[in-house]
Amino acid sequence: MTWKTMKTVLWSAIGGALVWWIVLGTVFGWMSSGSAENQAKEQTRAAVLDVLTPICVARFQQDTEKEVKLAGLQQANSWSRDAFVTKQGWATMPGNEQPANGVAQACANRILASNGS
Repeated sequence: MTWKTMKTVLWSAIGGALVWWIVLGTVFGWMSSGSAENQAKEQTRAAVLDVLTPICVARFQQDTEKEVKLAGLQQANSWSRDAFVTKQGWATMPGNEQPANGVAQACANRILASNGS
């Protein structure tokens, strides 16, 4: 077998592998384990936020000083609103010491959106 033939076979194999990878990904939805793990983590994070954010907003609604605290939340800088919500304790679920990642920010956004800010 000559080098020219060997080179053609190698490039054909590489090209075929790339085409097969694209077909698996686009037609069959196949992905690498790393991509699948990242997608699962993101879906889990979104599900946690979907469940816990309404609870946080409800806890805000039940706060006896919600008007005063709403004004404080509206005056807070956008980067410190999650800290404000965490300080109020609305985002921390019973039995936990700290809120789940992202809940305080999502809660602040939803409170402000529902109160016309």
